Amino acid sequence: MPYNISIVIVNYNGKKYIENLFNSLINLDNKEVTFEIIFVDNNSNDDSVSFLTEKYQNLLPSLKIIKSEINLGFAGGNNYGVQFAEGEYIVFLNNDTAVSKDWIKQLCDFTNTHSEVGIVSSKLIFFYDFIKLNIKTQDKVFLSKSVEINGEKYKIDAKFTNNVLYGENEITCFGHTTIYLPLINYKETGCKIKFDYVKLNNSETDFWVIEDENFPMTEELELGDDRISSGKLTLIQNAGSGLNERYDGYDIGFCEVDNQQYNKVYELDSCCGAAMMMNRKLFNDVGGFDERFFMYYEDTDLAYRVKNLGLKLYFCPTAVVRHIHTGSSQEWSPFFVYHIYRNKLLFIFKNFSFSIFIKQFIRYTLQVLKEIITTRQKYALKKSKVKAIFGCIKLLPFYMKKGKNNRGVV
Repeated sequence: MPYNISIVIVNYNGKKYIENLFNSLINLDNKEVTFEIIFVDNNSNDDSVSFLTEKYQNLLPSLKIIKSEINLGFAGGNNYGVQFAEGEYIVFLNNDTAVSKDWIKQLCDFTNTHSEVGIVSSKLIFFYDFIKLNIKTQDKVFLSKSVEINGEKYKIDAKFTNNVLYGENEITCFGHTTIYLPLINYKETGCKIKFDYVKLNNSETDFWVIEDENFPMTEELELGDDRISSGKLTLIQNAGSGLNERYDGYDIGFCEVDNQQYNKVYELDSCCGAAMMMNRKLFNDVGGFDERFFMYYEDTDLAYRVKNLGLKLYFCPTAVVRHIHTGSSQEWSPFFVYHIYRNKLLFIFKNFSFSIFIKQFIRYTLQVLKEIITTRQKYALKKSKVKAIFGCIKLLPFYMKKGKNNRGVV
């Protein structure tokens, strides 16, 4: 049967995400939309394919499971999946997500009412809701980075903190420190939080503060359902994407509390590939994702090629998706750093003038040399940043040979 939508999902060792994602896909409201799901497995070794097949193939007859014998990356994996697509539109969806019930309908309704749209981007919020812990102290306190939340180990993430010194094993907190903790395994029966240790300045003046209520600053903090219900917060991961003056890609609204401040339609400079929709013919016409990027900046590069055709990129605030974020790769790992920095340089070379590229290339090279000499970054990170320079140089002849107008086509 013909489909309106082909949802393409690329997976690499993401078995732990399958239930959340596919349970949400099963519950999609599809009264007015027909869709197929194309699951591309990038040579996983965690039994993702067998688990998905056994649990969901019968529940989702339109599910196509495509196995690659090598890891094609995000870019190559999505391109491969599109080859099997029958839908008029393609939706690219990360495997570490869960979609809202009306998500696909909202994307379709938006596209049907905006004839000039090239890509429409979903609203991404972090997968878990959060509880906000404020620190009250007259000096400083020290907390373990490791914490147990409802029985599951979690390491406090620097991006969910404010006014802290973030060390290798502990964080130093001050009088205005804020920590957002994800409500992992929350079942509406309260929440148990247990730090490995808490080193106080003074037990009479040091407190956890939640919604202006003081709690004794002990290693264990138990919160009732009423407290969680009134205090839990949703944090935004991406309300569209942009590019700053240094050509760094960024997420609009990243880590902001969702107070509906982005619940409006607006035009974007770029789109996030974690949950976006575009016409299948358009995707093929612009050459798909650049597979040499492997992962990171491939969505930004695609977005710029679409914009060059005179089409617009839009943010659809009513198409909501929960997202773990960097579920298949570790944020700021050597692998992450190498691809982010190499691909940023390649993206600039492909989409901007040669003079801008040279300026940014020199700036980045000098920055890396300075970091090598003056910082205490781990050797593996410094090495990855240097490799990014040579990785970029290695690929430049390929793009130069293709010519300025054809650099988007692999």
